[in-house]
Amino acid sequence: MRVLAPAGVVCNVTIPVFNRPRCTLEAIQALHATSREVPFCITVVDNGSDAELVRSLSRLHADGIIDHLFLLPRNMGVACAANVGWELVPAPLYMKLDNDTALVRRHWLRDLLALWEHGQELSCLGGAFDRSMLRRAPGALATPHGELGVCLGNLPGQAVLIPRAVFDRLGFWNEEYGLYGGEDGDYGLRMQAAGFVQYYYHGPDYFENLEEPDDNQSTYAARGLDKRRMHRELVIRDNLCMGRLFLNKLLYLSGLRSLRPMRRYLVEDVDSQGRVVLKESKEYKEFQRELARVAASLNKRFREHIMAYRLDDETAGALRAVLGRHGQAAERQCGGSGHEYTQNP
Repeated sequence: MRVLAPAGVVCNVTIPVFNRPRCTLEAIQALHATSREVPFCITVVDNGSDAELVRSLSRLHADGIIDHLFLLPRNMGVACAANVGWELVPAPLYMKLDNDTALVRRHWLRDLLALWEHGQELSCLGGAFDRSMLRRAPGALATPHGELGVCLGNLPGQAVLIPRAVFDRLGFWNEEYGLYGGEDGDYGLRMQAAGFVQYYYHGPDYFENLEEPDDNQSTYAARGLDKRRMHRELVIRDNLCMGRLFLNKLLYLSGLRSLRPMRRYLVEDVDSQGRVVLKESKEYKEFQRELARVAASLNKRFREHIMAYRLDDETAGALRAVLGRHGQAAERQCGGSGHEYTQNP
């Protein structure tokens, strides 16, 4: 396995890529055009994109626009791709940048580090979509370098910064969430459980979101994958079982689970063309089998809890008022053992 440790590099910017050719190339070129007075490197990890995009990435690498290019054998999921870049290019600071996000502020890293200096060391930093999101939680700081907001949930993962000191405590992105979504929410849960602060910067001051008419939503659909359903089922699955993110929330916040999740995929080798050889960890598979057996009984009780849910009096009254205004309220009739209901004619 080849491990790269660039001398003097402060930040490893890792861009996981799965198709979106126009957005991907624009995002890389935009990042390359920014200032490097604070040295950073561009690490691209391709997740099994179409051959034409892979050829374009290889040309950018040959031209020195991409510093490090790693090619995965197929789509291994966002967390796996992001972790490969994180592992193979160690640096004091790590950034995960989405391949549809273009940095537009020339001195972005210098300015973000100056802003972040006003916060706590054991923290991470991510972009708020707008100023209302930036100011939503108490504790936001107005500094000479801009506003530093506090995130109480999880930071959006499109342009998030994590320092080595946090990595040393929490490790990599959790690879349990399949191809799409979950790793950002999971890292936020682990930050909360560790008592670390998550800070916002005002994203539109630093980057813009790129749009591509034929984005990888259609690419996933062509492979029989529904990204929206996958994201929804992170919390509650269609069969009323707990989603993986919900289960991990219980495990992390109750203090039952380590905040350093086990890696699913292990890097065995990287060849001269950047092709990465991965294997699935036997220990990971054994852990998941045993966890699934225990989770099955937990999910049975969870479904029973949901199906046994009853409205409180206040909510029932509010709903009855709305139903009544639209002719959909049941008529209450007194029976021997309580209230009975009939439908309005």
